[in-house]
Amino acid sequence: MRNLRKPILAVMGGVALLGLSACGERSSAPQQEAPAAEPQAPVLTPNEQLDAMAARHAAAVLKNSPELATFLGVGEDVAGEGYRAKLGGYGFAAFEDVRALNEEFLQDIRSIDRDALSGQARVTYDVLRDAYQTAARRNQFSFGGAAPYASASPYLVTQLSGPHLLLPRLMLTQHRLETRQDAEDYLSRLAEFSRVFDETIETVTGDGAQLVTPPIFAIDGAINTISGFTAPAPADNPLVKTFAAKIEGIEGLSDEDRAAFAARAAETVETNVYPAYARLAAALDNLKFQASADAGIWRLGDEGAAFYALALSSYGAGGLTADEVHELGLSEVERISGEMDAILKAQGLTQGSVAERFASIGKRDGMRYPNTDEAKEEMLVDLNSQVDEIMARAGDWFDTLPSQQVEVRRIPVYEQDSSPGGYYSAAPLDGSRPGIFWINLKNTADWPKHMLKTLTYHEAVPGHHFQRSLERSAGLPLIRTMLGYSEFSEGWALYAEQVAAEMGMYADDPLGDLARLQSELFRATRLVVDTGLHHKQWSREQAIEYMQGVTGDTRDQVTREVERYSVWPGQACAYKLGMLKINELRKEAEAALGPDFDIREFHDEVLLTGAMPLPVLDRKITAWIKEKQGA
Repeated sequence: MRNLRKPILAVMGGVALLGLSACGERSSAPQQEAPAAEPQAPVLTPNEQLDAMAARHAAAVLKNSPELATFLGVGEDVAGEGYRAKLGGYGFAAFEDVRALNEEFLQDIRSIDRDALSGQARVTYDVLRDAYQTAARRNQFSFGGAAPYASASPYLVTQLSGPHLLLPRLMLTQHRLETRQDAEDYLSRLAEFSRVFDETIETVTGDGAQLVTPPIFAIDGAINTISGFTAPAPADNPLVKTFAAKIEGIEGLSDEDRAAFAARAAETVETNVYPAYARLAAALDNLKFQASADAGIWRLGDEGAAFYALALSSYGAGGLTADEVHELGLSEVERISGEMDAILKAQGLTQGSVAERFASIGKRDGMRYPNTDEAKEEMLVDLNSQVDEIMARAGDWFDTLPSQQVEVRRIPVYEQDSSPGGYYSAAPLDGSRPGIFWINLKNTADWPKHMLKTLTYHEAVPGHHFQRSLERSAGLPLIRTMLGYSEFSEGWALYAEQVAAEMGMYADDPLGDLARLQSELFRATRLVVDTGLHHKQWSREQAIEYMQGVTGDTRDQVTREVERYSVWPGQACAYKLGMLKINELRKEAEAALGPDFDIREFHDEVLLTGAMPLPVLDRKITAWIKEKQGA
């Protein structure tokens, strides 16, 4: 592995020192002209040293992961020449390189004196040190790949994650198609599928040799996704049809050029992509004989327990044990259910459980869009209108607003069976597309109308779109925008639902406010279910029954959620743990600052320095409060 650190050269102000004799007397020796000084690098301040290190680290990661570089929209000067034609590694050698990279990052961060840093640089130092240390602990586990920073799932391929899902998403929504070279790069990446999938098979079969396999329903989900994606004729696959449609806009291509590009894409899908998917499906099928229906990582014994402890900590639990998180979840479920009960009674709904009464509202006539393509398009129009409505009030609650736009789009049909209800994709750094709130429209019955505003506020504004867009416009080191902290970003998005209520978005909409509380209840049940699955050895069916009984959501929706938690231990807890911490810090600031507290300024303090682990956020807001008090 190449050395990522560059020496810092000392310099004497750029001045050449001439030889002088003692006491200042002129020497009688012949004077010779001093040689010209060699150009030397400037002395860097500690903050500049940290910035330089962070830039080197970002470039190293992006050269290892061309996919991430494309998602971010960075240039070749950062990610390396020709990266848009390449894909990263997914096998043993690639993950060993990642482990080595993490070790180099750790050595680099340890070489910097935190006390010599100032301002935002201290926050960046704390964030990077936490990320690298967490990755080092994660990389001690020999399964599921490795990470250069932060943590990762224990499984490389599941119904929710893996190159079988990542790569089509990359190609269809992220890969730029503006020039002839972009089209050639697209075809080069299609040809890489064979290598990538063979390396993926190497990893999942190697994990299987250690008896580490996802639950059998996760394997089945991945195989089903593969089957659905490869069902069309190659020329009708989205990788070909979308490509053919996009290159219509490339100037300078003749009709013959476009037809030739489309034919090459179809041939590559037929001879390379589809066979690669088939090999992966066969490898997954071969692992089913040793897979278990048990949903929790506890089934991996001591290693499973250790992995879950790390996962909980990295997703915001801090020093809380799994038992303590479970009890916190039960307490929050009780509190929120009580608030919902009061609204339901005010609406004349007094019979049955909170979940039953809440579910009955969604069953009323007119509360759901028809499950037709036309109605789904109407829903997308309505959701985009909700974005416009809340943005009209945002200036009263936020000093800084995103410059990027956000759109609501439908999750592609081939992904919807295994995708969550909704998620957000940030706008790339090059501004080539807006932020996107993706919603799963497989079945509109999953989305009663009174629930949609809260989803919009969480995924778009003032939730994920505000957080990610402001982060990317804050001038942070590139590597900071690459780090993901669910406890921060998801905690913010859940907190944003509460802020929307404070902004008056539900003032004349008690059923919408009821749905907001149900959304918070949903996240509180995650504390219970995640710890139940991975620590208390709940079955998948037990978790589904509990969650549906508390939330009143459809069984299909709850099943997708529980299966998600099963393959992503700890992450489901991040939402509520993050929201609780942000509210805790806000209350501390309100109490300490009194009339000097400004909610807009507080929100800027939380958002404008990027995502971070909760202990770092705690230190940052505490320092801000003290600074305000001393002002």
